[in-house]
Amino acid sequence: MLTRQQQSPRERAALSRLRQILNEPGLLRASWVKMKHPCGKSSCCCRFGKEDWHLSWYISQSKKGKPRMKSVHRDQLKEVRQWVDRYHEAKKLLGVVGDAYWELVGKDR
Repeated sequence: MLTRQQQSPRERAALSRLRQILNEPGLLRASWVKMKHPCGKSSCCCRFGKEDWHLSWYISQSKKGKPRMKSVHRDQLKEVRQWVDRYHEAKKLLGVVGDAYWELVGKDR
């Protein structure tokens, strides 16, 4: 483990933000999928064509090599979006930290 003085400013910033993310509630490994579909009601305007279909949001992820999707209710959109965004930010920050340690492998200290 490197001491704080041995870490680059970029690595320190990434670790600091990563700690903040991990202390916040909600982290979801998923991607957003926007889908349009007809509702099936005979009185709805969506029966006229694809351009009138209803918009729905889903989250998608792969589990044991198989894709799965889940519909996100309108009331949960904001909260679930924050969870997904946090995950993607944490993944990016882990890449920054991992790159810093990658450079250390094979170097004399």
